[in-house]
Amino acid sequence: MSTDKLILSKIEKCADINDFQGFSSNIDELLLVTDITNAGLLLSAFLLNRHTTSNSKATAKLLEIILNSNNDLAMLNFPDNCFFQAAVLKGSMELYECYMEEAIESYLYDKTDDEAYTCYMNLNTIAECYNDLIFDRIPKYIKGKDFNSSISKYDKDPNLVLIDENAVTIMEKVIENYNGILGRRDILKDLEARMVN
Repeated sequence: MSTDKLILSKIEKCADINDFQGFSSNIDELLLVTDITNAGLLLSAFLLNRHTTSNSKATAKLLEIILNSNNDLAMLNFPDNCFFQAAVLKGSMELYECYMEEAIESYLYDKTDDEAYTCYMNLNTIAECYNDLIFDRIPKYIKGKDFNSSISKYDKDPNLVLIDENAVTIMEKVIENYNGILGRRDILKDLEARMVN
């Protein structure tokens, strides 16, 4: 196993047990053994693989630590930054808000209104492009074809429903895709509002 993959494995273990100090130290170590571009790609892939709707706040905390570990990661390949991409690809407002706060707002601190508008317009263009690409590729699941189960009430507790075990994986994908659609919509709305203000 290569050195950067070994360190990434340590990063994953630290994230699993909420060892934020170890997480940060291993990011510093990763930046010593690989260039900033590769580190950014590895860390953004780590976030993409880890993120779900249910753990989005925890993943945003990890992004905050990553961006604070090295300012160059926050603006790597700007405006098409790999961490901004991760937020848009997942449709995560938590990742997006973290990136905006830790990277963009500090970047724009001493910039003019025109420079801020250009920055937000560039981010909006990228987000729209990814949104269009993703929406066209979201798998369509059809009841009766992709899953056959019906959703029924649990007799002992009417607040619970029963779903066939084989359909659970499909339902989880549908929920993640739906939440991603809503998240990307909210990201685009926020960027448009920032351009106006």
